[in-house]
Amino acid sequence: MKNIIFLRRTNEFGGCEILLLDWLKYIDYRQYKVVLASTTDYFSEKIAKIGLPVRCVTIDVPFNGTFWETYNKWHAFLNEMSPDEIVIMQGGFFEFPLPCVLAAYRSSSGNLFMTEHLAAPVPDKRRSSIHFGFIPGIGLWWYKMMWGLRIRSYLSKRILAVSREVKSKLQLYGYPPEKISVAYHGVDTERFSPSETQRKNLRQLHKIPDDGVVIVSTARLSTQKKIDRLIKAHDVLSQRHDNLWLLIAGDGPLREEINNLVDTTNGKEKIKLLGQLEDVTPILQASDIYVLSSDNEGLSVALTEAMSVGLVSIASNVSGSNEVLEDEQNGFLVDPSYDGILGGMEKAIHMDPEARRILSGKARQTIIEKFSINYSVKHILELMDIESVEGITA
Repeated sequence: MKNIIFLRRTNEFGGCEILLLDWLKYIDYRQYKVVLASTTDYFSEKIAKIGLPVRCVTIDVPFNGTFWETYNKWHAFLNEMSPDEIVIMQGGFFEFPLPCVLAAYRSSSGNLFMTEHLAAPVPDKRRSSIHFGFIPGIGLWWYKMMWGLRIRSYLSKRILAVSREVKSKLQLYGYPPEKISVAYHGVDTERFSPSETQRKNLRQLHKIPDDGVVIVSTARLSTQKKIDRLIKAHDVLSQRHDNLWLLIAGDGPLREEINNLVDTTNGKEKIKLLGQLEDVTPILQASDIYVLSSDNEGLSVALTEAMSVGLVSIASNVSGSNEVLEDEQNGFLVDPSYDGILGGMEKAIHMDPEARRILSGKARQTIIEKFSINYSVKHILELMDIESVEGITA
């Protein structure tokens, strides 16, 4: 049996973690032993509940320090697990520096794969210093930075990008395009489907009337997600619409800040902060409109789940989202700003019932046709040279 290690640097449970659990469900464990190594263990309890034979370990070696000190510690850590293949799952472009990647390459004898889930920032422009007041430099710092990042791509057998935009941003750093494969996320469209029963039950639980218009967001409470835009837009719109509700499911570093912001709004009695939920499906099924107010995405799992349920979805026009949503066809793409989110919410609220029904149907059909979990996970595992369980068709 081959030994596979998945590496994940995380301090919260979010979209990347959900995807990783989906991948693990489809691996053929008759052929592989799998270790999931992460900086914080958000996985062992969930994996035990699913019943997967995956060993969870905590990464206890540093990511920063001198190059060779970091490399040696990582090489020793990985070698103890005797990997035949390593998959580095990068939620952010800078998460795994070159010494870690080089150690993974050496420990796996070159069977190294990387996944990229967030669009890399545009590289800094090369700037040169002036030495001794008049001698121009050549910008060695820039070359050092760029090559330090670029070498990671040459060490990787293949890089999986979650959207075309993520792929194009990687190429700005000199990543060879032939090494990058676009691999979209998948959604369990049977699980994430409309349900009138759940809609009624959840609304009764949260004391939301049947005719209430419910806006929902399922996202980490982090700077990138810009939940404040959504709360401020709801504050304005709730003064024009008496029956407008907002559900926010998620947790994160801005939890206290978000709580304080809600307390300052006029419509705070119709805002419910639900925290981190084990299953967001019922909340989506109880809602009418989904909002993704982020400044940056790769391809949002939460957005595809909401569309699968048939919600009218509003998303910032950023990477990934504009590969799923077609403005005014299966949702609304808006400027990544407060005004953009407010305008999109107003459009969705004022839709007549028939137009909303048509748009939500197109949203769900998009996910069924292009983002089915069976196809996507099998494709992703194939790109990582991992065999999936029988019965999955691509």
